Amino acid sequence: MQERKLITIAEFQGSYNIGAYGLATDKYAIVGEGFRDKTIKEMQEVLSVPVVSQNVMDEPIVGIMLVGNSFGLLVPELIRDDEIQKIKEVLGDINIEKVNFKTYENALGNIILTNDRGAVIHSDIFNANRSLLNKIEDALNVEIAHYNFFTHVMRTAVVANNKGAIVHPLLSDEEIEIIKEVLKLEKIGKGTGNMGSPYVGTCYIVNSNGIVAGLKTTGPELQRAYELLL
Repeated sequence: MQERKLITIAEFQGSYNIGAYGLATDKYAIVGEGFRDKTIKEMQEVLSVPVVSQNVMDEPIVGIMLVGNSFGLLVPELIRDDEIQKIKEVLGDINIEKVNFKTYENALGNIILTNDRGAVIHSDIFNANRSLLNKIEDALNVEIAHYNFFTHVMRTAVVANNKGAIVHPLLSDEEIEIIKEVLKLEKIGKGTGNMGSPYVGTCYIVNSNGIVAGLKTTGPELQRAYELLL
């Protein structure tokens, strides 16, 4: 019996920053329109979940605009009804919640780092959007923790699933420990993608089943990702 493929590499219309164009959870994945059919088929095999190809606000950068886990999906306030409908047709009973952040309005996927056990966000964004926090926690079925991290774009600086995480090399030991504790991870460590990019959230689309990496990701980077995420 042939073993299932766990890792693949991909690009989006010449861009290696595939994390900007997709997100994955242990129940579903969403990617922007424009990936090759062959690439989507490989993603479905590696991630072992249904893959929805759908733009948001007519843009393919769904990894920047959306954030979700196995329980729910947060979408920008300005998403079109027909875009939500297409996502619902595949996701079924997943909670889909519109949110309008005062900071990073439509870039939810840049700022909220989550898996099925917890979520973290920068303290500045947490404090500016307190009225939305209960709504977000209910949708994702997790508690949100905050900290004065070195960067506001936590989802861009970290890529995580339910097993482990790769983090930006400049995160401190204290910051790394907070992420590990809140997301209840087995493994966490520093790493890069796409030949040295520290913003690993833009380099990978991952869930607990597999890894889709940007086309420029090197062998040692893929090995590091495998060790930390699978």
